[in-house]
Amino acid sequence: MSLQPPTPASNPLFRLAFYGLAIGMALVHVFITFRGLSSATGMEQAQMAREMARGNYFETKVVRPYAWALLNEAGKNPAPEAMPDITQPPLQPLLWAPAFKLLKGQLDYTPGKNGSIYLLDRVIACFGVTGMLLALLWTHGAARKLFDETVAAVTVLALAVCEPLWELAVSGSPVATLLPLTALAFRLLVSAAMRGQAGHAVGMPLLTLGAVAAMMMLTHWLAVWLVMGLVLATVVAVPQKRMGAVLVAVMPMLALVGWGWWMQQRCGDPLGGAKTLFQTHLLPLDVSVLQRQFALNMPPVQVAELLRKLLQNWQEQLGGLFAHLGYSVPALCFIVALLHRFRRPETAKLRLSLGVLTLAVVLGMGFIGLPEGRLDDNQFYLLLVPGLTIYGAAMLAVMWARLHPNGNGLWTRWGYALVALALSALPLLNVLPAQVKMGLTLRNRIYPHWPPYVPDRVALVNRLVEPEEMLFSDAPWFVAWYADKVTSWIPVKREQFDRMKAQAEERGNPVAGFIMTPVSTRMEYLHEAFSGPYGEWPELLFRGPMMAFDRDFPARPDFEYKIPVALVAIPLGAKESLSLQMTFYTNRSRTLKD
Repeated sequence: MSLQPPTPASNPLFRLAFYGLAIGMALVHVFITFRGLSSATGMEQAQMAREMARGNYFETKVVRPYAWALLNEAGKNPAPEAMPDITQPPLQPLLWAPAFKLLKGQLDYTPGKNGSIYLLDRVIACFGVTGMLLALLWTHGAARKLFDETVAAVTVLALAVCEPLWELAVSGSPVATLLPLTALAFRLLVSAAMRGQAGHAVGMPLLTLGAVAAMMMLTHWLAVWLVMGLVLATVVAVPQKRMGAVLVAVMPMLALVGWGWWMQQRCGDPLGGAKTLFQTHLLPLDVSVLQRQFALNMPPVQVAELLRKLLQNWQEQLGGLFAHLGYSVPALCFIVALLHRFRRPETAKLRLSLGVLTLAVVLGMGFIGLPEGRLDDNQFYLLLVPGLTIYGAAMLAVMWARLHPNGNGLWTRWGYALVALALSALPLLNVLPAQVKMGLTLRNRIYPHWPPYVPDRVALVNRLVEPEEMLFSDAPWFVAWYADKVTSWIPVKREQFDRMKAQAEERGNPVAGFIMTPVSTRMEYLHEAFSGPYGEWPELLFRGPMMAFDRDFPARPDFEYKIPVALVAIPLGAKESLSLQMTFYTNRSRTLKD
């Protein structure tokens, strides 16, 4: 559906210049402004990939109390230092592990005079930006099929200046791996719809779409919402071949059945530790609360509370919709495109298909919630941005053409694109110049993602504890990845810690102490320190920060980990002492080992 006469956008030199720009953006985000991984799930899967590179397949150094209890219930009774992973999806660690294997001599994180950026962090960022470039390529192809070169050019330019997408690409989050898979899925759906409209066979693109859907399922467990949306979208986009939706559904179902069978052998439950993620859909609780329970009981489902949770989540997400869509103006304009009647039947059907996929994501995000906002590891709205941008850019072109029916000037032909791109690029223009300047000045000593993470400080803990000792932390993914130590999430109940400690010591892994970070002290109101997720551990929350005022928050008499070792200490004023923002609480004096 050509909306404009031939333009310079169809020139091969324009494409070459654009992809040069995109590759340049990728290099900048990996080698100049990169500050390390920011995704909690990414760090956890990264340490799994590192264990695979060492030959310890599907083992983890992140101990989740619920997963440990599930393994105990199945009679496995694992030692913390050889804990099977039964929670994380496998695809992303399997993707990273071969690259880590090639860098076997660089697996240990040793920050020094050359800087504090972990080499494997940068390797993961390379995977992420490669996925981003592939997403641009496949989105460009889908836009050209649906509309013309002009809309395709505006679409990929809008994506290239979308700073949240680049942040996602280098974060390590599994959503970054889902991004190119989602773009490829939409590209295949476009191909199937057009072939079906022309009366050609659609089996191969739909079969390939099913394989992509299976990979999505094994990348992120919440991708079940995406896959259900894709199956329904296939029914809408290819009505001539309704059985094609079965082809799309079969392969992810087989992947889930195979994985469920393996989980049944490993822990006695086909859902494994990920069961808590699906239970959270029905409960007004964050998934972390269930995963920190050293027990298998589930609170009762309250229908009224569930409905209140859904409405509250949708209200919050609707209020931040522009941010969740990466501040992309064309993506936001998809809402208007839903009201437009496109001439080509396949274009109209694919618009509705994209709407169905969007509704599936909205439903899933309503059930799970996004407590971390647009940076949440379950934030799927960004995955829709490429497809939404195609139709939003086309809708802007249609409206602009009606406002300026005649004329060949730059403004009359490209004004809508210039305005949309300028507005979409505001976050990029706000942060990138300062980050580039800082990156070129500090290089590998660039500031980390603080709060809550300072990798080179937590890495010191490895030199303070014995090889067989384990740790407890409010950010076990962070400690396990950078300190390379077995680390358990702090359980909700103190009595559960006593049972976990006794079992760990029985298996030869005594507890060295607790590492506390700003992850647990982020709260809106002070009373949440006593009634929130760490309500039974107030001394671990208050003690470090209160040292700035020469006051101590005494621990319980029976709590042996009372000696604080400052990892990050910040001065609050000229007359105050240092406030310990990241602290290692241990049970004895320790010295750094070489």
